[in-house]
Amino acid sequence: MADTLKFTEPKLDNEEDAAFAKAIDVVLSTGKSDYPSYIGGLKVASGMSADVFSPIDNTIIFGTYQEPEEGLVERAVSVAKEAFAKWSKVSVDERISIFEKVVAKIEQQRFRLAAMVSISVGMDKTCALEEVDTLVSVIRNACSDLKKKDGKAQGVWAVLSSYNSPLAAPIGYASVAILAGNTVVMTPSVHSTLPVYYMYNVLVECGVPDGVLNIITDSTSKSSEDLANNLDVVGVAASGSGEKMEDLMFLQADDELKFINEIKGMNPILVYKPANMKSAAKAVLDAAFRFSGQLISSCSKVILIEGQQQEFVKNILAEANSMKITDPTTPDAYTGPVISERKVADFKDMLDSVKSNVIFGGKRIKDPMTENGYYVQPAIVMGLDDEHDLNNMDSALPILSIQVASDLDDAMDIINCTEYGLSAGIITKDEAVSKRFVEEADAEYVFVNDRKVPTAASKAIVNNFMD
Repeated sequence: MADTLKFTEPKLDNEEDAAFAKAIDVVLSTGKSDYPSYIGGLKVASGMSADVFSPIDNTIIFGTYQEPEEGLVERAVSVAKEAFAKWSKVSVDERISIFEKVVAKIEQQRFRLAAMVSISVGMDKTCALEEVDTLVSVIRNACSDLKKKDGKAQGVWAVLSSYNSPLAAPIGYASVAILAGNTVVMTPSVHSTLPVYYMYNVLVECGVPDGVLNIITDSTSKSSEDLANNLDVVGVAASGSGEKMEDLMFLQADDELKFINEIKGMNPILVYKPANMKSAAKAVLDAAFRFSGQLISSCSKVILIEGQQQEFVKNILAEANSMKITDPTTPDAYTGPVISERKVADFKDMLDSVKSNVIFGGKRIKDPMTENGYYVQPAIVMGLDDEHDLNNMDSALPILSIQVASDLDDAMDIINCTEYGLSAGIITKDEAVSKRFVEEADAEYVFVNDRKVPTAASKAIVNNFMD
């Protein structure tokens, strides 16, 4: 497996680059793994297997997963319900002790886990390490909060996730639910098998009993739908993009079902008289195109005031021309591939329909380093009708739409008519305008200049998983 990835000799700028490169080599040198469903601690195979390969290079096949058979979701929920009867009676101190060991293990294997994330979904080093560090932070905070919380566990939770946050979301939600005394049935993305299954083994080794965490990997959305609609499930924690998440928007569930929902949205940014237009353009570019626009927090739309767009466009195009789209495991990569060939096709179809509005990018990238992967040049579009889908619905693709408002009032209307996702933000030096934005922007997280958007696991707090 190790000789199939086309590496060049990397220029290692620091010890972190060296540690990450070494971890990549270790992961690539590891033999293929099987990823069965885990129900009550037992491996469940269906005989319907499919390869798991990397979007970086589809000749890197690092394992096979088992498509679930009919009825497996019901069986998993039943097993988790039985396990809940015992696990919910385990003392808080014992639960915390188990997860303190889990955190220690994650920290010991920080670079290896980041390498697994990178190879699985095509994240660059920075984003992959953020996934690992977010998971550590989420579990630590939950351990601390649990010491102060006086409540009781609820039952069986469903954790549904996609590739947008392949580690922090699925394992973060599951860990906090389990810490609170619940049991979990998880349906991770087929692209997340490597880090998720590694962490499953870590949790078991550290003392999480059989049946407390159960995993079903399904290439379709059926298992997630069945799980979310199972009446023995008390809550659903969902994070990501794609059909699995879109189906949840039409979930026919019991009114008492608890729901933690962080489906990817547009995360719009308003740029209004910034202190430095070049810095503002760079910030927007990073928000839009890191991990090829697939992060939960990725920005899909920037709003400018009429008269300011020319300077912004000049600067963002200059920044965009410096992006290096290549194997994300190399130190000089700006970003890597999209997740699949289907996403490449979606990207092409979407941009073909707005050809006259594309002002940058939009092409498939194929060179000796990328020919077997799913690489595209991120695209910037401008001048679309206000009602166009790319101005209103997130595509989970590296496409940034520039929308021009007539004035500040118009800009605020555009912001508040946008499918948000996690956040909305403004980059400005005008304190009065920033204050107005914070007061009026109807988003869950609002940022001014310094874009520190919570990750997909940000809602994985103990209070959500206890009565």
